[in-house]
Amino acid sequence: MPKFKDYYAVLGVQPRSHARTIEETYWSRAHELHEELHAEPTKKLQKKLNQINEAYEVLGSPHKRAAYDRKRFDAAGLDRGPARPSFFESFVMVLSKPFRPD
Repeated sequence: MPKFKDYYAVLGVQPRSHARTIEETYWSRAHELHEELHAEPTKKLQKKLNQINEAYEVLGSPHKRAAYDRKRFDAAGLDRGPARPSFFESFVMVLSKPFRPD
């Protein structure tokens, strides 16, 4: 099983960070690496820039970020607790209880 990539650590932000914070962090880190890459291009800097781009591609999109967070949660092996009933199941449970006018 491949190791799960932690894109939050790659960008250096918290998992509960606002989308704007993620975007600002991405642009500042990418700008710094881009300038360093022009000064002395190395494969290590290019690899870091590619990792940051990959992380932002996932975390910059709300839908991709939500899917990533679900996968990240499952990869951590955390228990989500008891499953919540769907709206339809809740509706059926309410209707199946006897009506008691008080």
